[in-house]
Amino acid sequence: MKYPSVPVLLITFNRPKTTQKVFNAIKKAKPSKLYVFNDGPRLGNDEDLKASEEIKKIVNQVDWECELFLNFLKKPLGCGPGPVAAITWAFEKEDRLIVLEDDCIPSLSFFPYCYELLEKYKDDTRIWRVSGNNYSEKYKLESSYIFSLYGHSWGWATWKRCWDEFDINMTTYPEFEKIGGLYNVFPNTKAAKVLSKKISTIYQRKDLRSHIWDYQAIYSIYSNYGLCIVPQKNLVSNIGEYGTHSNGKNNTHHHFVDESFKITKHPDFIIPNRQYDEYHFKHVINKKRPFIIRILRKLKRIVKKIL
Repeated sequence: MKYPSVPVLLITFNRPKTTQKVFNAIKKAKPSKLYVFNDGPRLGNDEDLKASEEIKKIVNQVDWECELFLNFLKKPLGCGPGPVAAITWAFEKEDRLIVLEDDCIPSLSFFPYCYELLEKYKDDTRIWRVSGNNYSEKYKLESSYIFSLYGHSWGWATWKRCWDEFDINMTTYPEFEKIGGLYNVFPNTKAAKVLSKKISTIYQRKDLRSHIWDYQAIYSIYSNYGLCIVPQKNLVSNIGEYGTHSNGKNNTHHHFVDESFKITKHPDFIIPNRQYDEYHFKHVINKKRPFIIRILRKLKRIVKKIL
């Protein structure tokens, strides 16, 4: 590649098939540093053990000049603390990082996009996340990327200065909520209400915090009034239809990626694009499933609970 590379972190668990696809995409970019984290197998689960061994074989396919760092755990942390431990581990040595989970396939253009923006905004404390996702491409952007309150984490990058503020338990949340919380962040009161409900639930329920980390991460951004960068085109495809947090395709899965994307125009102002945020909230964040689909999903949950 004709650009300096950014260290890449690949977070894995027990899905070697999707891991191989993500690794193949990373291999095309040939990063000079690759961190691979594998959460430990669950007790007595032979499939997890087998998957871990298969993922080790995948990692051994590194055939370019690359510093390879491996962290394969013996015991599981879970899908909340696991990714947190992975990112924290990589940031012990790095000041910036591209983060990919084992179901997020990046386009080749994702890597120079991340490098350029991580370098450009490295000292700008207003910017907290560089997202590779754009699930609202029907809303046409005039610049190559925008600043937004929404920055999805299915293929993203950030700096150590931001990750240092992460707290999986959100211990500051009661005080944050007391002074107005997300109603001070979002001009759209409905968006503030919807997201406040989700974040509040995670704060109140320790069992949820044991297998969720991304809402806590976005809370750290909101509570510091940080901004996310969203590309004009989608650059990472989420193929994880099935896993801990997903049991079927939704509106964030299998989006087309732009392999030839390049940054040609920077935004004129470093402020959130409110029009885009309104559109994204309505069509992605708060999009309602068709009534019949909602009924079927509810029936499925009832049957599963009974059985």
